[in-house]
Amino acid sequence: MYSSFSEKDPFSPVNYNYSDIIEIHNEDSEFQQIQVFEHPFFGRILALDGVTQLTTKDEFFYHEMLVHPAMFTHPKPQQVIIIGGGDGGSVREVLKHPYVESVTLVEMDMKVIEVCQKFFPKISESINDPKVQIISQDGLKFLQNDSFAFDVAIVDSTDPIGPAKDLFSEYFYALIDKNLDTDGIFVTQSESLLFHLPHVTRVQQNLKNLFALSFCYTQALSTYAGNWWTFSIASKRFDPRQVSRKVQGEFRYYSPEVHMKAFLPDSIQDALVSGKLDW
Repeated sequence: MYSSFSEKDPFSPVNYNYSDIIEIHNEDSEFQQIQVFEHPFFGRILALDGVTQLTTKDEFFYHEMLVHPAMFTHPKPQQVIIIGGGDGGSVREVLKHPYVESVTLVEMDMKVIEVCQKFFPKISESINDPKVQIISQDGLKFLQNDSFAFDVAIVDSTDPIGPAKDLFSEYFYALIDKNLDTDGIFVTQSESLLFHLPHVTRVQQNLKNLFALSFCYTQALSTYAGNWWTFSIASKRFDPRQVSRKVQGEFRYYSPEVHMKAFLPDSIQDALVSGKLDW
């Protein structure tokens, strides 16, 4: 029976409504409500605590643009950590890089992995790859408890409220810095440049205080509030605006041209970091 789904996004000035939808899964994990819907245009939809996280129609825009700019900035990424990302999309994209030897997936909610393996098998198809180690833990606590030397660190998190709030703090970014190799690269989704400008500004300022190079790049995402989505990338050595090696692999959207054109113009980047960007 068809019904509708209205998002309950406390971090957005608008909420989306999906009509002609069928709910095919609904459960409460230890941490959050997990829902799966079928929609005639977007296909299957994953929602956490009433907020859309991905759809099978357009998830590749998000996952390719979160992962590949960082991975292709590094000339030889071998050890990669993904914090969050229990749907498996980021793992799938990381494993397209032949240099990768290990992927540490730190996901707090194992139910997300379980649900996505059942209802989103093509997105989570790589999560059981032998290169992947799954850690059931809060990402911040994981980085506190040991010392690592990752080449690339990726944060594929929900909005910066509730359990994910700490993943956008300067303290967390300092832990990332500590656990990256000397030429390591970090990237995180960082919300909408229009709807969440103060948040994006704070992220950029915190990264600039810690890393030699830090920038903001964007991608249009139809199902995220604000649509003009940002990714914040920081590097100890390599310029993230440049592609370090030949791009090979199967990508639906990402390309070297897309990579280099996704970054904000210098004038906007400077205004963002200085806190003077206002629109």
